[in-house]
Amino acid sequence: MILYKYVTLNTAMLVLENTSIAFTCAEDLNDPFETTAFGFSNGDIPARTAINAYKSNFSRNYALLSLTRQPLNALMWSHYCDSHQGAVIGIDIEAAGFTCEDANAIPAQFGEVIYTSQKSESPEFVPSVDELKSISRESSFNSSLFNFFKRAFLYKSLEWAYEEEVRVVKTLRGTPNAYHSGEEKFENKAGQWEKLFVSSLGRPIYNFFLPEGCIKEIYFGNKVMNHVNRIRSISIETFQNFKQQCLDGGVSLYSIEPDVTTWNLQSKKLLR
Repeated sequence: MILYKYVTLNTAMLVLENTSIAFTCAEDLNDPFETTAFGFSNGDIPARTAINAYKSNFSRNYALLSLTRQPLNALMWSHYCDSHQGAVIGIDIEAAGFTCEDANAIPAQFGEVIYTSQKSESPEFVPSVDELKSISRESSFNSSLFNFFKRAFLYKSLEWAYEEEVRVVKTLRGTPNAYHSGEEKFENKAGQWEKLFVSSLGRPIYNFFLPEGCIKEIYFGNKVMNHVNRIRSISIETFQNFKQQCLDGGVSLYSIEPDVTTWNLQSKKLLR
């Protein structure tokens, strides 16, 4: 099964060049409501205290990759692909290891985001200190704890439903140094990583090294050539070489154009 990542053109080229893709801590995502949909009720631990404790635990101990089901979403192209100047990467999730229950706290087959107009409330859903401690140690999919992970990572406001998001969540346990430390490579049960601290963002990103051959498709926005002409760091020759390398590596390439008779986007396969 292929799922898709919407990115800028620069990012697409780096993903292919380094065979790695960035996972992000929940607290660094663009939605301030991430990891707040637990629905805790007041018990021995007040609900707000419990939510903050669980949010902190999930935010730093895990990182996630946001994917989606189809490459022709016009809003996604506008919001995440530099206004149709970027690209969409199609990843075979089985070949990438994203369905492995040992290597993923939430594998892709369990990672479909749930969109709701209101946060759920569960009077019987009262957390315990023991559960909080066990969650931070979890690196594989655990069905008995999935309700906590689902509420942390897979609930979003209905306003985000257009994204049709599917998430992959991996543990960061085994990171040699702290969140704000510098660059380093490390390996844990989730796979091989390179941590990069982006000073302009004030936060790290965690590049996960992908297995060879798991990237199957790339779609280029209809403004890509204009984008290449304006960016000095990407010459037309560099871009053409990149496309040829993709084709030589068995990656299918497509161009995206607006359909003149509907509001839909359509794709056209690029040949050698």
